[in-house]
Amino acid sequence: MSHPEPIPLYRDGRHYDALIRNLGLADLPFYLEEAKRTRGPVLELACGTGRLTIPIAQCGVEIVGLDQSASMLAYARTKASDAAVGGNIAWVETDCRKFELGRKFALIFMPFNSMQHLHDHASLTALFGNVRNHLEDGGRFVFDVFNPIIAILNRDLNQRYMERQYEDPDRRGTITLEQTAVYDDAAQINRITWYFSRPEEKDFRVEQLHLRCFFPQELDLLVHANGFAIEEKFSNFERQPFAGGGMKQVMVCRKRT
Repeated sequence: MSHPEPIPLYRDGRHYDALIRNLGLADLPFYLEEAKRTRGPVLELACGTGRLTIPIAQCGVEIVGLDQSASMLAYARTKASDAAVGGNIAWVETDCRKFELGRKFALIFMPFNSMQHLHDHASLTALFGNVRNHLEDGGRFVFDVFNPIIAILNRDLNQRYMERQYEDPDRRGTITLEQTAVYDDAAQINRITWYFSRPEEKDFRVEQLHLRCFFPQELDLLVHANGFAIEEKFSNFERQPFAGGGMKQVMVCRKRT
């Protein structure tokens, strides 16, 4: 199985939150709605710093946050305590392919393209098997991944592309993030390199981000082959039905019995 350890990009929760803060993320209202409509406990896989876990707990929903990065979970616990829900969330440090919690959930969700960190068949089969084992009969599995855009995958591999800018949480100025990428079409993995620079320190941090691409028909087959039925599939978090040209594949799946 690929990625037996947390990848370096996810070692610093403060920088991670600063990195994604200005993305205009629309997933929070979507996952809040999915959690609130669920009767019973919720499990979030790859919960990171609790960006979604904490607001869901604040709505009174019982939720467990699972992640394999100890540093991200440590920061999540601090944030949850500051938000006065520290005692309402169970945090679990483990791999999403190997967990055994001894209980079942009405909803399990895996947000923010996290499934794309699983590159091989064994990893994906293990993930779906664990989800099935932890879902109540008829329970739902909800997740999102990118819809591969061929033009992006075919960009010049020798050119750096500006990704975004954000303020250094250590108050050392504006950080600029650039990226290069090489698409491995045999493995369906986009091998991305991220370059972080400050005004006086170019490339002070360089990280690898390898994301498995799931093409739409392939993803539908993967879901069905692992014991789930697709209830709904959206192109975005505003619940627009999936169609060509959409940036996302947002999957609402139900466990088949």
